[in-house]
Amino acid sequence: MTKLLLALLVCASAFAQDPQVSVTEVETVDPLAELAAPEPETPAAQVEVAPVSEASPVTPVPHSTSPVLTTETTLDPDDKRFNPRESHWVSIFGFETLKYDVPFEFSGEEKNIRPGSQEMWGGRLGFGGELYLGLGLTTTTRVEGFYVGTLFSRVLNAGPNDEDVEFAYTKRSGSVWGVEATQSIGFIFDFKTKNPIMDEWAYLTMEPFVEAGIGKAYAYNRINYNYDTGPTTNEGYRQRVRDDLTTTKFGGGINFTSSSGYFLYLKAIVNSFDVIERKVQTYIRPDQSTGSTVRITLKDAKIDPITTYALGGGYKF
Repeated sequence: MTKLLLALLVCASAFAQDPQVSVTEVETVDPLAELAAPEPETPAAQVEVAPVSEASPVTPVPHSTSPVLTTETTLDPDDKRFNPRESHWVSIFGFETLKYDVPFEFSGEEKNIRPGSQEMWGGRLGFGGELYLGLGLTTTTRVEGFYVGTLFSRVLNAGPNDEDVEFAYTKRSGSVWGVEATQSIGFIFDFKTKNPIMDEWAYLTMEPFVEAGIGKAYAYNRINYNYDTGPTTNEGYRQRVRDDLTTTKFGGGINFTSSSGYFLYLKAIVNSFDVIERKVQTYIRPDQSTGSTVRITLKDAKIDPITTYALGGGYKF
């Protein structure tokens, strides 16, 4: 009892010396109660949802997928590109010119006519097949038909006051036509060029070639000369020449083929015309004399080789 009283006196004296010292209650915590107590709820985050307008439907977001290999079973014919390294059918159309030898000859008071050549212009059509041999080599077989003829003739009138009176004229006309079988061999290679019209680059196939052929042809040439001024001069000359021919040719050129199968060609060909038969009808009227007509048939007529220049195009399919 005495010890308890002494302890109370010591505590009272310490409190009197320091007034800021206070005695707090000690809370006793039970650890089992804390575990059993439920955790406080955390308020959920608020998400604002934008209103959807009926006038503007919501576009679904596309799902990202991995690339998948697909194989087409149906091809569009328009998408099929031309392959120059395959066999094709070939059609051609071109323009060409040649000079054909004619035997016209006359000696008169006002005009002399000597043998020479007539310039003719015309075209050629052909159809055949092209076979690709490999390694860039091709061979083509075609059947072709051609026609060339003269374009103009000359007429001299009496004068400006008498335009309807023809006192002197020289009219020349002629034509050659026939059918030929042609065989050619070429080598193809590709190159890139710029289109000057579309201002873009394009790929073309170039094909140098040589060709040879044989065929059957006919030629008809005529001249009609007249000079008549009455009592001063009156002379005339007419001649018609019909040739039955066999033809052989050899030459070369170059093709430029587009990626769609259309092509342009340039070539020069040497033609040899062998005259099987020539029929000639000649009318001659010397000055101030009576005219006469002579008809002959020749088997040994000769024509020098003729060079033909051609420009044309075609389509491979």
